[in-house]
Amino acid sequence: MAVVLLAGCRGPEGEPSPSSHAPLSLKGDQALGPECEGVELTCPEGYSCAWFDLGAGREIRCVQSPAICDLFTCSSGECMVLESHPLQIRCSGS
Repeated sequence: MAVVLLAGCRGPEGEPSPSSHAPLSLKGDQALGPECEGVELTCPEGYSCAWFDLGAGREIRCVQSPAICDLFTCSSGECMVLESHPLQIRCSGS
């Protein structure tokens, strides 16, 4: 599984740039960490704050790092971690 780190992928007002990407899903045996805490969106040690959409809207949660893409599956394309704060987890699409 390839992990791609990209910088500067934000649109106006800090929102992610629009793109066509395949939906993510959580692998069956994986669990997400707690919601990111506070204004600075902090997480426990060993976790990183990330946002993603599993089909029910945007979630901002703590996810285990560095193997973030091991938690998710893409219906097409590959999992990508876009470097920002919080991290953005997406699929590359087809």
